[in-house]
Amino acid sequence: MQKYFISNDELKNNHITTDDVNHIKNVMRFKQGDEIIVSDEENEFLVKLTSLDKKEVQFERVLELENDNELAFDVDIYQGYPKGDKMEDIIKHGTELGATSIFPTIMKRSIVKLDSAKAEAKALRLKRIAKEAAEQSNRKKITNIGIELDLKKIDFSEYDVKILAYEETAKQKDISNFKSLVKNIKANDKVCVVVGPEGGLDIDEVTYLESKGFVLCALGKRILRTETAALYALSAISYELELK
Repeated sequence: MQKYFISNDELKNNHITTDDVNHIKNVMRFKQGDEIIVSDEENEFLVKLTSLDKKEVQFERVLELENDNELAFDVDIYQGYPKGDKMEDIIKHGTELGATSIFPTIMKRSIVKLDSAKAEAKALRLKRIAKEAAEQSNRKKITNIGIELDLKKIDFSEYDVKILAYEETAKQKDISNFKSLVKNIKANDKVCVVVGPEGGLDIDEVTYLESKGFVLCALGKRILRTETAALYALSAISYELELK
């Protein structure tokens, strides 16, 4: 069943007026009488389409739905800004895997530097990717995509569990920290995972994060690419705490 996230105002007025109108009419080719799911990230309904035109789709509510597909705790990813389109893939799959927020983060070895105009356009695209991935994976909420941040300007004090994905720990074959941290996550904890860009984290950044309470963690025995590490962490957390 196709799902669309809409605004609270649209839900109250039983219509859709955003770019989703084009997707409903011209991509999915829905007709009057077809059913879809709509959500404002709090309330979710099975609805029947009652009219479709170029600028608006109207619907009537058929059934209120329950959605408990979110993790029982927040998991935020601070992703060292990678090259090319890798951030788009991280956001797409990170959303599918349940990330609460993903923050593109500038670190010493980040290569990408966006000017303000490009950064704004990029941010809009990343948010659209998160919305589409949340719809596809039947999330209750869309992963929040934060603004581009500098690592040492981030306040990590709100987090209960702080995981630093660090390849040197994997090289040393010390693979116990990550599993221990994950097994002890409790409902309503706030968890964050920091992943470096290509080339990894600078030792000064590692020392800084340790001073903020981060635990250096190998994500298995192998060295993972920057675009793989956050997805591994989210998958492992989900497996350990959801599949019981």
